[in-house]
This record gives sequence, structure tokens and C-alpha cells, in this order.
Amino acid sequence: MWLELFLFALLVLLLRYYFTRPSGMPPGPMVIPYVGNLLFPSIPMVEKFQKKYGDMFKTELGPNKFIFICNYKLIKEAMSRVELSDRPHFDLGLIISEGVPAGVIMTNGKHWQNARRFLLRNLRDLGMGKTYLEDAIQREAQLLVEDFKKHSGSPTLFPKSLNVAVLNVVWQMVASTRYDMDDERVLSVIKIIRSFEATTALIILEFIPFIKKIIPDFIKNRISAYKTMANMRKEAKTLIQELKAAHRAQLDPDNPRDVIDEYLIAMDNKSDIAEYFSELDLVCVTFDLFNAGFDTTSNMLRWLILYMIKYPEVQRRVQEQIDAVVPRDTLPSYQHKPNLPLVEAMIHEALRFSSMAALGIERSPNRDIQVGGYLIPKGSFVFPVSICCHYDPQYWEHPDQFRLEHFLDEQGNFASKKEGFLPFGTGRRSCLGESLARMEVFLFASALLQNFTFSAPEGCEVNLKVNSRLPTIRMPTDQNIVITPRTKEE
Repeated sequence: MWLELFLFALLVLLLRYYFTRPSGMPPGPMVIPYVGNLLFPSIPMVEKFQKKYGDMFKTELGPNKFIFICNYKLIKEAMSRVELSDRPHFDLGLIISEGVPAGVIMTNGKHWQNARRFLLRNLRDLGMGKTYLEDAIQREAQLLVEDFKKHSGSPTLFPKSLNVAVLNVVWQMVASTRYDMDDERVLSVIKIIRSFEATTALIILEFIPFIKKIIPDFIKNRISAYKTMANMRKEAKTLIQELKAAHRAQLDPDNPRDVIDEYLIAMDNKSDIAEYFSELDLVCVTFDLFNAGFDTTSNMLRWLILYMIKYPEVQRRVQEQIDAVVPRDTLPSYQHKPNLPLVEAMIHEALRFSSMAALGIERSPNRDIQVGGYLIPKGSFVFPVSICCHYDPQYWEHPDQFRLEHFLDEQGNFASKKEGFLPFGTGRRSCLGESLARMEVFLFASALLQNFTFSAPEGCEVNLKVNSRLPTIRMPTDQNIVITPRTKEE
């Protein structure tokens, strides 16, 4: 009797699954009803399935559908669609707000539009993308050079000052605050953020909701990733709450100093753009900028240094051009940029070769849409896979080689290549701080290469393997390097 009831119920559930399942989706591996195929997005998986299923395919995890687009033209077409402007909802992206949509990175609709418009306006007013922002970056670059000198001469891990210098640039616009290169408070927050790891247990709990609901809290609390999330939330919220309180105490509505001041004024005045502003949202906006302000750019600089170690001839060519253009007692400036095509080519080739956001930043359609002849259901996770574009021989003569010539014309001038190149995303939700990031990478990288030669420790090879801590991001592996100050005669 019970067996018959169980089989009948199972049959009903299977019939319901198959009759309610959308048709016309991209191909993909076999799916177990209600469970999916238990494949969380990763770079090796995408590379394998692109060869098997083509430029669009899907995987599933619980009720979540992951759509991967691996073709440059399809990505441009899809990401230009207004319907694909949302971020998918998942709790891992809302760590600070504990599941409540807030901030700018993980919100959608009018909330996101207001937050993005407010931030773009105020960051531009405060210097983002303008030449006078150079002063702030060059001050940090000079301090960074001085700190690197302290670590020169013997093998050392990447100096922590690399994170702090990059963070200080955006943080001065956001909070009128800068940190010393060895400030333990900010280094502890950075350490916690970097220690977060998406374990298999965490992924299953987050993406298969019915399992998450039936697992007792005391078991969840034993998962290390949840402990790290709790620590990260506590430390980051404490730091930002302190900044907010200090700004509130010193607020002068007639003389705003930074983004936090502007946010508090807009919230107090109940302006139209502040429709969704709140104390929680301010914490999340600030954390979004804190996180974005250091991680991507500082990791890009790490990749650049590792590539210069791996390709010393490229390092030598770039340094010779910097020496020919910039006096040794002067840091490179943005005015030198047109005369430093090798620096520009090196940065762009490193962006292509590293493909840090290898799977792109996920989007989600707000209704069912058709792309490339396939259905993408509402609420799916859509990945614009940039690494497939960056290694596509259709756009790159030698995609598997690090070559400055990919971004140089026949006369040796810098040639910004647009087709096949997606370092900052594309469409309505492309990188908010692209112009700032470009300026930072150029000024920091050229200052470091002007003053130092980088190499591997004697008897060692540089390690270009990707840090596997985050399965969708290509992070450089921390390792010992040798920092050698350059003399004026070099």
C-alpha cells in the first residue's frame, strides 16, 4: 500500500516536472528532475561543454538554470537586451544585507537604476575619469613604490600595500578616508573577504533551497564558509557603520565631501533619486564600492607583475620605452600615455590573457527571451563567457600566447581592439568604475615598472596557475617574487 502511494506520488511529481519544464532551451548534460545535474559553473566545465554542445549550452542545479553564452557576437546581442539587465537573486550575493536586496551590485529595476545614477554622478563630480584624479593616484603610487623598496632584495610575497594603495584611491572619493599601507584594521577586512571560499556543501545548500530548509542551523554553522560569511559580515558592517556615524556627526549639507555625505544628504532631503535609500542600503553601497575598489584592480596588477616575470623580454621593452619618455625622477602621468603604447598594449594583453572575470558577471532575464534561436527562461543565470572570446582564434592571431602585438598596429602604435575583447563586460550593466580602473592600472603599473624589475626567486619558475578559491574567477596564485630596484643607469 505505502509502496504504491510512493510510486504514484513519484509519478505525479515526474509528470509535473516534465509538463511544466520550458522547451527550446539550449542543449546541455542530462538533468535529474528537481535536482539538476549538480554542476556548479566553473571554467574547466565551460571549456569542456563548449566543445561538446557549442556556443550556447545550459546546466542546472536544483531549480536554477545556468545559461552560458560563449560567442562574442551572441554576447553583444544578448547583453544589449533591456530584458537582460537584472542580476539573479541568490543569498551569497547578499551577504552583508543578510538576504535583503540592497546596494548597487545585486539590486534590480528602479532600485538599481537610482543607485547607479546616483553613484555615477557623484563619483564623476568627485574625480572619477578626470585628469585631476591623477594627483590622488600618483600620491598612492609614490607611497606604493616606497613600500615596495622595503620588500626588495630577497624573495617576498606580494606586498599587502598593493591592496591598500588601490583601495585608497576610490575610498577617498567614497569616504574621505585613506589607510596607511600597514593599517591592520583594513587589512583584516581584506583578509576576511579573500578567505571566503565557495565550498561544495555551501553551493548545494544555497542553490537547492529545499535541502537548505531542512538542514538544522547547528549543522549549517559547522560549515566553514558560513563561519567566514558571518565574520565578513560583522567586520565589514562594523567598519562601515563607524564611517557612517563619523560622517553623520560632521555632516555639512552645503559642503559634501564624498559619496557618503551625498548619500546622507539625499536621504535626509528625500530627493527623487533617494526613493530606495536607507541606512541598510548605505552600508551595502559602501561595501560594494569597498569590495570593487580594491579586488579587481589589485589582482590585475598581480597578474601584470607575474607576466613580466614570465616574459622578461616584454618587461625590458616596456621599461625601455618608459625610460625614453618619462624622466626617472618623475612618475609616469596620464599625459605620457599617448607616448607609451607598449604600456597600453601590455595592460590590454594582460586583461585578455588573464580573463579574470572568465565567465563574465551573471545576468538574469526579467521575462522569457530568445537568444541565438534558444529560449532563456525568466530568472535564469546567464553567463557572458569572456574567456572564450579572449581565446577565440577568429579574433586573435596567437590566442594562447602573451603578445603585445595583439594590441599594436604595424607602426607600433597602440590599437585598442574591440572585437573579441570584453574585459569590463558589455551592455547596461558593464563595470561601473571602468574609467577609474583603467587610470589606476596604467599609473600604478607604469610607476612600478619604472622603478623595479620583477623576477622569480633563484631556481624557481613563476606560477601562472589560477587560484581555484573562486571557481568562476581567475585569481593569481600568491607566491614569492623578487623585487629589484632599478638604478638610474638602467
